[in-house]
Amino acid sequence: MRRLQEVGPVWHALIWIGIYIVAVSVGDAVGDAVGFPGMTSIVLLVLSVVLLLYLRAGDRMAFYGIRRVRPGTGRSTLFFLPLFAVAFVQYGEGFADGLDVRDVFFAVLLVLGVGFVEELVFRGFLLQALRMEGSATRAILISGVTFGVGHVVNLLRGATPVEQIVQIVMAILAGIALAYCAVLTGSILPGVAFHVLFNLSGALTADSVLGDTISAVIIGVVMIPYILFLRGRLAKAGPAVPVLSARGR
Repeated sequence: MRRLQEVGPVWHALIWIGIYIVAVSVGDAVGDAVGFPGMTSIVLLVLSVVLLLYLRAGDRMAFYGIRRVRPGTGRSTLFFLPLFAVAFVQYGEGFADGLDVRDVFFAVLLVLGVGFVEELVFRGFLLQALRMEGSATRAILISGVTFGVGHVVNLLRGATPVEQIVQIVMAILAGIALAYCAVLTGSILPGVAFHVLFNLSGALTADSVLGDTISAVIIGVVMIPYILFLRGRLAKAGPAVPVLSARGR
């Protein structure tokens, strides 16, 4: 796998995305079979540890964005503020009925695992692989769209077609914005924090087609001009944004 990072970085990313999808599917299936809804969260936390050990052994933590923002890009972290504001929009739908401490506990564990793994495989592995093979803008758009379309697997988890469309649209917008921020700052960690907060709001709030649609419209109104702003910032930064190489760290 480590050799594949250099000779076939896109395939390396796709393999890890596949591993993530399989892990979620197995966790869901086993959890349903044994009556333990927290199984998927445990599986993803184990996968997170495996990924961290894998990257640490290969000295690739910083290369894939598991680091503080690059020196001199501190102000760029302010670009994440609109994302964090969007993360709380869904609370406007109210909390889901019947939540108890156990539900909240496993919801937190699940979003921690999902947030870290998805940011690493999409804004770490895939984004960096695409940047090595082309322009940053192309890499950002492809990784963002791939991230959004990848949410189609939620159909297997009981989402309706309408819910699925809403999720895909929101995920594409968020994925593109997060990719821009990762390129500008060199770090995926603020994106992980946003991802956790956003998914947690979705897990704890009431679910309705109307409410989800309204939330999606609000998020779109914020995200689209925000993405255009980030695009302009990246164009302005130009050479200040490091060009990655297969052996970069």
